[in-house]
Amino acid sequence: MAKKGRSVVGLDIGTSSVKLVELKETGKGIQLSKAGIMPLPPEAIVERSIMDASTVVLAIKDLLSSQKVRKKDVAISLAGHAVIIKKVNMPKMTGKELEENILVEAERYIPFEMSEVNVDFSVLSSPEEGDMMEVLLVAAKRDLIEDYSSVVREAGLNPVIVDVDVFALQNAFELNYPMEVGDMVVLCDIGASMMNLNIVKDGKSLFTRDISIGGNLYSEELQKEIGVNFEEAERMKMGHLPEGVTPQMVERVMSRVSSTVAMEIAKSIDFFVATFPEERIARLYLTGGCAKIPSLKGAIEERLNISVEIFNPFNVIESDPRIFSPDYLEEIAPFMSVGVGLAIRKV
Repeated sequence: MAKKGRSVVGLDIGTSSVKLVELKETGKGIQLSKAGIMPLPPEAIVERSIMDASTVVLAIKDLLSSQKVRKKDVAISLAGHAVIIKKVNMPKMTGKELEENILVEAERYIPFEMSEVNVDFSVLSSPEEGDMMEVLLVAAKRDLIEDYSSVVREAGLNPVIVDVDVFALQNAFELNYPMEVGDMVVLCDIGASMMNLNIVKDGKSLFTRDISIGGNLYSEELQKEIGVNFEEAERMKMGHLPEGVTPQMVERVMSRVSSTVAMEIAKSIDFFVATFPEERIARLYLTGGCAKIPSLKGAIEERLNISVEIFNPFNVIESDPRIFSPDYLEEIAPFMSVGVGLAIRKV
């Protein structure tokens, strides 16, 4: 985080909640200043598309008020099918030439009209030998960017950075696990409606994928299997069982869904391994609300035969126990990874 520039607040607007993180640098390192979550009703954001802007604005305002946030500059991030990430090989050229040619190259890979998207890029490698270079191409639909930026502005904030979830998660990983940056690691963030995968090594993103599956699948299956409404199913996931429902009934459903989620992860990783057969994955870090589901970690380990660990976004971040109790940080940690990755950005 020692980059020069002005610090920002990390604001992660997800399907089921808005998360906020503010960090500050001290003589000892990085310290947590603010961290909070504000829930959203089920239909406010559907598959990362904002359906009820006024409700999202109100949630952001309530979160800012509860955390007594004074800063106005924020970093937000996007995910979903309106965000395209591609690794492409291009003829070697200068940075200026690349800027001039990137839109022409992007047209070959982006399934949208160029007038509908914002495009960014990063050179991954440009070997001295050969005449090709590897470029990471990122495109996001402008209406999605505007939808998210608009609710942030309406809440009285200034969206100075628009990132992508998988890269924010990678930032949080590199900050919190510096000794493991050289390993090949899968970062898996499973939220309410979407799962983001990022396979990283040596500070580079080798493979990313957004999959439309998340914690809501557990709730939907509990609804069907046990005959409860969505709110009751959400409470059951957290261990609050209504009369007549046994822990065994819930665990049977939860384990079955965990196997389905693990299978979806395995499909993506099998695809990556087939493309890079010489690479070996060291471990998978699991984050997001689903990291709290006991059966999921074991299901992924069994399916993939690799070590799975719960990601700690506060691993190297100092905090004052008088402000943030260890129990509170443990409770919110799975939800805060993207927020931490956004909060370490600077402008």
